[in-house]
Amino acid sequence: MTQQLLTMSYITNEALVVLENELVIANRVERQYSNEFAQTGAKVGNTVNIRRPPRYIGSYGPPLNVEDTFETYVPVVLNYQYHVDVQFTTQDLALSMDMFKKRILKPQIATVANRIDADSAQYYTLNTSNSLGIPGVQPASFKVFSDARAVLAMEACPTEGEKNCVLDPITMSAVTDSQGGKFNPQARISEFNEKGLIAKEWAGLDFWEDQNVLSFTTGTNTGTASAFATLTGSSYSNSALLSSGWAASGTLTVQGFTATSPVCTVGDVFTIAGVYPVNPQNRRQYGRSLKQFVVLPPGGFGTPPNGAATTGIYFSPATLTNGTFNNTTGVYTSDGSGYCTLLIGEAVISGGQFQNVTAAPGSGSAIVFNSSATAGTVTPQGLVFHKYAYALAFADLPLPQGVEMAARAYDDEDVGMSIRMVTQYTINNDSEPTRADVLYGPASLYRSLGIRICG
Repeated sequence: MTQQLLTMSYITNEALVVLENELVIANRVERQYSNEFAQTGAKVGNTVNIRRPPRYIGSYGPPLNVEDTFETYVPVVLNYQYHVDVQFTTQDLALSMDMFKKRILKPQIATVANRIDADSAQYYTLNTSNSLGIPGVQPASFKVFSDARAVLAMEACPTEGEKNCVLDPITMSAVTDSQGGKFNPQARISEFNEKGLIAKEWAGLDFWEDQNVLSFTTGTNTGTASAFATLTGSSYSNSALLSSGWAASGTLTVQGFTATSPVCTVGDVFTIAGVYPVNPQNRRQYGRSLKQFVVLPPGGFGTPPNGAATTGIYFSPATLTNGTFNNTTGVYTSDGSGYCTLLIGEAVISGGQFQNVTAAPGSGSAIVFNSSATAGTVTPQGLVFHKYAYALAFADLPLPQGVEMAARAYDDEDVGMSIRMVTQYTINNDSEPTRADVLYGPASLYRSLGIRICG
C-alpha cells in the first residue's frame, strides 16, 4: 500500500480552520484580509486602511444644497506578528490528518488563536470610551445590559448583525446566578441551569464567555483630585477639539494636576463637564450622562518590531507637548507646572457631518476620570459591541526560499484571515521544525458602537 504523506499546503489549510474555530471575541468583529501585500509579503509596521461610509446633514426647503462626500479611513497598523514553533518527525507526516490535527496541529494553532484573541480583547477594551457599571463591582442587574443595548441604539447602531456581549467566566457566573430565575419560558431557565451561561438573545444581546477578557486597573489620578483638571487654551496641543470634520483621536492638554505626578493610565475613561453625547444621525443630545472619552497611548499599540528599543506594549513618542509617557506601564505623568498632554478617543467634534457632542468644552471645564472610582481598582472589562465597532486585519507574510516546505492559507471572503507555515528538514535527528505565523492588527472602526462593562 502506498504511503500518503501530508503536504504543507494541506496542513496549512487545516490550520486556518482550526484558527478560526478557536477564536471568541476576535471571531465576532469585522475581519478583513488585505491582499495588497499578497504578492510581496507584508511586514511588521505595514498599514492598511479600512474605509468608513460618509455621513450627511441634509437641509430644508427647495434650494439645492450639495454636501461634500467626506469618506473617512481608519488606519490599521499590522504591529502583531505571532508564531508558535513545533517540531515533528517525518513519521508524523504519514499520519492521517485527523490524528495529526489532534496530536500536533490543534494544540499549536490553539495557542496562536488564544494570543490573537487576547491581543484583540486588550486592544478593543483600551480603545473603548463608553463604559457602564462600577469598577470593582460585578454587574448583576438586567438594567446594565439593557442600558448597553439602549446606548448602541442611540449611537445609530445598525439593526442588522449581532450585538454581542463578551464576559469573563466569573462575571458570567454572577450574572447567570442573579438573573437565571427571572425569565419565562421555562426552557430558557433550563438552559441557564444546564449550561451555566446567559442564553443568547437576552437583553437584546448575544452572550459569549471568554477567559481573555481584560482585567483593567484604574489609573492613579481618579476621584475628587481629577475634578480640578481643566482644559487649557489654544496655545497648547488640543487637536482633539474640532468644530467640524472627523478624526478618530486627538491630543488634549489638561492642567491642575500635582507637578511631575502620575495623571492617568491608558484605558482610563473620563468625562468633561457640560459635554454630552449626540445621536450621530439627528445630532440631538440623548440621555442625561456626560459623553465619555478614553485615554490612548500617544505612540500607538503593538509589539515592537525586531531590534526596537521599546520594551512595552505601547510605542512612545519622542516627546509630549506637556508631561511624559511610560511605554511599559502606560502611565502619563504631568510636567513641572501640573500640565499633561493626552491622546484621547474619540475626538470632540462639536459640529458638521460627524458631530458627536452637544458643544465644545470651554477652558475651565472639569474632568473626572473613571467615574470617581478608587485608584488602582482591578476590574474585568466585559464588552458589549456591534460587529462594526472593531476590526481585525490580516495580511500575507512572505514565503521564504531555501526551506523544505512553505505554504500560506487565506480566505478573503468568509474568514478574512491569513496564516503561513514554514518547515525545514533537520538531518541530524530526522525532524521537521515548523513555525506557524500570523500577521495582524486590531482597530477601532466605530468606537461608539462598543461599551465596556465594568466588573
